[in-house]
Amino acid sequence: MHASDQGMHEFAVISDSRTDVTVNKILDLVLQEDTDAPDNHFVPTLDDILKAFPDAYAERQLLLEQEERDARLDTPIFVCNLAFPGMPTFLHLFEPRYRLMLRRCLESPNACFGMIMPPRPTGHGTGNDYGTMLKITSVHMLPDGRSMVETLGTHRFRIMERGTLDGYMVGRIERIDDFPEELDDTEESIAAELQTPGLTSAPDLPTLSPASTSAGAGVGQPSNEGLMDICRSFLDQLQEGAAPWVVQRLNTAAGPMPTDPASFSFWMAVVLPIDEVEKAKLLPIKSPRLRLRLVVYWIEQLNSNWWFSGGCTIS
Repeated sequence: MHASDQGMHEFAVISDSRTDVTVNKILDLVLQEDTDAPDNHFVPTLDDILKAFPDAYAERQLLLEQEERDARLDTPIFVCNLAFPGMPTFLHLFEPRYRLMLRRCLESPNACFGMIMPPRPTGHGTGNDYGTMLKITSVHMLPDGRSMVETLGTHRFRIMERGTLDGYMVGRIERIDDFPEELDDTEESIAAELQTPGLTSAPDLPTLSPASTSAGAGVGQPSNEGLMDICRSFLDQLQEGAAPWVVQRLNTAAGPMPTDPASFSFWMAVVLPIDEVEKAKLLPIKSPRLRLRLVVYWIEQLNSNWWFSGGCTIS
């Protein structure tokens, strides 16, 4: 019998009805202990390994902590300007780090990123813990790599933890939505709202002036619709006077006037000629009514300045 025939015969023997017996014998030979080999009674513990390789362990631990932190910081954040929900924002991205951020956002399932104002010295942190998520609606890529980006604000957020990825900020954020039910005008409700983290720098909401009260509901504090009427009257006053910037902002930056109090408060803040830092105080407030009261308070302050009534504005 040829060697090849013999090999095929042996293979056939393993493959026939005696396969189980043959395999069991092979396993017995493989698993049989070698009685001639010396016993090894030393089993290293985790402490032994850590002592033997301290540098490698420390490096690995840092990598694991970084991976866990990167998994938490999953929101790209653009440090630029103030933005509000429901409002369009047009951006010009030219820095390499933000061009990289934009490309990654466009490759993700949800093409969006957060935007906050630059940090400023305050007694309560950096002063830019709150921002607005922006949904990318249109991108125009320029030949030199710059991008003109159109976005729309979707919701507000608070930064719980922040870090850096390839030069741009990333963070773990908490979404901010309005209360399910509107607050009343009791001191307890206002005090509870003003305890919102990050709102400590906002001014107390004072009782509106008699003129504003009479222009609203007539008795006590005006209704939400009354507060919105005060804002509309203020805009009419400016449009009839020497304030061409109002028409420009209404036609370009702000968009159509909303009818619901929640969106109207943000829309009105975009139009008003006051400092962006002051406007940012609206972001943490979860009550549309309290936001409207703060906007009307700003209007009263503008009306009380003789230089504003004479045609000047706050830039």
